[in-house]
Amino acid sequence: MTKRLKRTEFMMAYMIIITLACTVGGFFFGAHYMKTQLESEQAAVLEAEKKEAEKEKLLREQKLYNEQDFIRFYYAVYAPLLDLKQAHFDTMDKWNQMNENERTDGLKQLSKLAEQTRKELEKNVPLPTSPMLRQAHATFTNSVRAYLDSMEQIRSDQNNATPASIGASLTLFQNNWLTAQEMVYHSIASWESAYVVKQAMPKQLPGTVNTAQWKQYPFHYRTYLASVAMSASNQWSSYNPEDLTARLDLLIASNEVQALGIKDLAAAVKILNATDAVSAGDFKRLNTQLYSVLKAPEIPLYK
Repeated sequence: MTKRLKRTEFMMAYMIIITLACTVGGFFFGAHYMKTQLESEQAAVLEAEKKEAEKEKLLREQKLYNEQDFIRFYYAVYAPLLDLKQAHFDTMDKWNQMNENERTDGLKQLSKLAEQTRKELEKNVPLPTSPMLRQAHATFTNSVRAYLDSMEQIRSDQNNATPASIGASLTLFQNNWLTAQEMVYHSIASWESAYVVKQAMPKQLPGTVNTAQWKQYPFHYRTYLASVAMSASNQWSSYNPEDLTARLDLLIASNEVQALGIKDLAAAVKILNATDAVSAGDFKRLNTQLYSVLKAPEIPLYK
């Protein structure tokens, strides 16, 4: 006679079957999810490689970063920004000699100039061949908006304000500025790659750049690296990346490199910043001494 299973045995068997089913189902679901995720990542990589190949093709054919775009960008976007930066640092340089009324007026004038700059930057600027300049334009616009927002708080508490505390209040503005600045100098390095040296730039930024490597890079790629170094050290300064490049070139070409134990770009930038050795306008002051022939877009940065 066949022995009938007890209720508890039925439940146990049922639970084992359900557990096995869930385990098998989970395995196949997980495998399907992983496969889908892998395929999605592979598709993204292929799409990025396709875009990079298309960009390199357009650069070789000299269809990207037309010089007219740099001229339009400079006068419509960069020149007003440089005026705002100079006004800001001029005010900070005089801050300790100002009385309360002069400080009030100084901050008011900076806010007024920033508002004018914002209006200028919010105008449409056609940059058909320069995607990074378009990104820089948008990021600089956000930067000036952040400056205006921060300046409201600074003006409300100006009695306790110092150049250092004002700078600390402008972190978002400075971060956006430095990011956009990198895009500008990356664009100029791309122009150099296509129209001057006619060789592709490195696909990725080098982790470290020793002094020998630095000398081998063309000028505008070096200046792009200088802009990256300024971002890495949060160095929003009165000087521009080309000023830092000129000082780096002068330092690295000298005997001081060995005496100071400088082996790479990061160490050289650190020394220059620590000694306040870089000033606005250094590139133009050192241009004829360092660069007998320098090809650059026809914009006032290099004249």
